[in-house]
Amino acid sequence: MSPNAPFASGSASNGLERIDLRWRATVVAVALCGVLAAAISFLVPTTATAGPTVTVAQATPVQPGFQRFAWLNAWADHHTAPGGAAAGRLDGVPRMRIVVGHLRRTLIDFGVLAEVEAPQREAFESFGREFALVSTPDATDDAVFYRRSVFRLVSKDPVTMYYRHGERVIAPVVVLEERSSGRRVGILPVHFPASLPSVPEQRRWRDLNARIVKNVVARSEVPMVVAGDFNQRNDILCDLTSPGTGLVSPLATYDGCATAPRAPIDQAFLSPSLRPDRYRVYSGPSARRATDHGAFYQVRVRISDVL
Repeated sequence: MSPNAPFASGSASNGLERIDLRWRATVVAVALCGVLAAAISFLVPTTATAGPTVTVAQATPVQPGFQRFAWLNAWADHHTAPGGAAAGRLDGVPRMRIVVGHLRRTLIDFGVLAEVEAPQREAFESFGREFALVSTPDATDDAVFYRRSVFRLVSKDPVTMYYRHGERVIAPVVVLEERSSGRRVGILPVHFPASLPSVPEQRRWRDLNARIVKNVVARSEVPMVVAGDFNQRNDILCDLTSPGTGLVSPLATYDGCATAPRAPIDQAFLSPSLRPDRYRVYSGPSARRATDHGAFYQVRVRISDVL
């Protein structure tokens, strides 16, 4: 038989051609499906499962010996609850989820949440299980939180402060111990009353609270952080950084406090040994959704054995 005999038959040749055409058609169809699937993947949005979107960059790990402290006004739940003055805004529970997401992404170790109510406390404890929350029995609370792996709670002592029209509120004076070093730091969360058209002339209560803060700091045996919503700007900045009080601010020194840029009402004041630096303000869409103040704040501190 001739070596060309297998290709001499017309029927065999036609069969091979049909098989070749079918194979080519299959390849083209598969390729088109791949292109179509890729196009659909760009056109159809996927569902996020990693929690709330927070528009801040991922922070690098903090250096040994340093911790990150954060503070913000959490905007009490009743404001956005049904019937509240801002009922059209995001509710308190999803707002607290945004807060927890921010604390995670920026690797915060401890801090203060001003103006927190029961649904928000419960949400924080549910969403942020790596953190512990220290609060008081007050309906609207100013709370301290800390990362369990970094700190342990040493003590929490109540101090009486004053809100609108002299209403008494309890603030916790919290002492934490850094697990890695045994060094301790105290935190006092605050929320001074604002003077508003509906509640004018609240200055006397803010002044009284400032005196209470100074007394707590003077009697403390550990370095202190006082943070929260002061409802004052450069005036409280100058008052609490004055030589008689001895606290420092990441915004300005006492010598320059009066002429410094307009301070926010959410501030932090620290014992000098904590050496605050790397002050940051986050004011993106997530912060504007989570709080009516529109910003989250943080600073790096170094826990020290001295005041």
